[in-house]
Amino acid sequence: MPTEEHDFKGQLKYEHFKFFFRRHWVRFIHPILFLFPVGLLIAIILIVLGGLVLIVDFTFLRAFFVFFTMIVTIAFLQMAFLQIINFYFDLTIVTDCRILIIKKTVFLQNNSDAIDLTKIQDIAVEAHGLFKNYLRYGKLIITLSTSAPPIAISYVPNPHYYLEWSNRVKREHILQRQKGITEQPASPKPQTDYLQDIHRLNIP
Repeated sequence: MPTEEHDFKGQLKYEHFKFFFRRHWVRFIHPILFLFPVGLLIAIILIVLGGLVLIVDFTFLRAFFVFFTMIVTIAFLQMAFLQIINFYFDLTIVTDCRILIIKKTVFLQNNSDAIDLTKIQDIAVEAHGLFKNYLRYGKLIITLSTSAPPIAISYVPNPHYYLEWSNRVKREHILQRQKGITEQPASPKPQTDYLQDIHRLNIP
């Protein structure tokens, strides 16, 4: 994965982008399994209604049926198109200091969760079953050092690859923090609030 500089919404000034990944394409199976029978049901209803409209010789009713068919078709195609767009909004970003889990849709959802690398105790992969191992996807289970429950990221493509990358970034972050602590100079004596305000205002 690329490690060059990237800018994304919510990026902190002192953090650097490492890599990101989206959900596995299997994630599309659930909406497809839902959209296919719904689309088939809508088509059957429109065909039946169209037959009834042809029997009734009423111009206004026929015009209304054509308008209703267009509205229903556009709404269904838009719902199917939004499932594709939502795939690109649902991603996980890993930087040199945190993991961001972004779950966003076009209209209804805009959630994000940030996990500090220093609070991560362990990262594991869960990929049970022939189907998951053959298609190479699974879960990343992030165990925190606090009493909070583990965080699971589902439908991760090639989870063992991203597990290794995440552990590598975590080790680099820990080493960087240890290096910064050992090289940190002795802190001066604390100043009073009044003196701090004087220095902040640059008053001689």
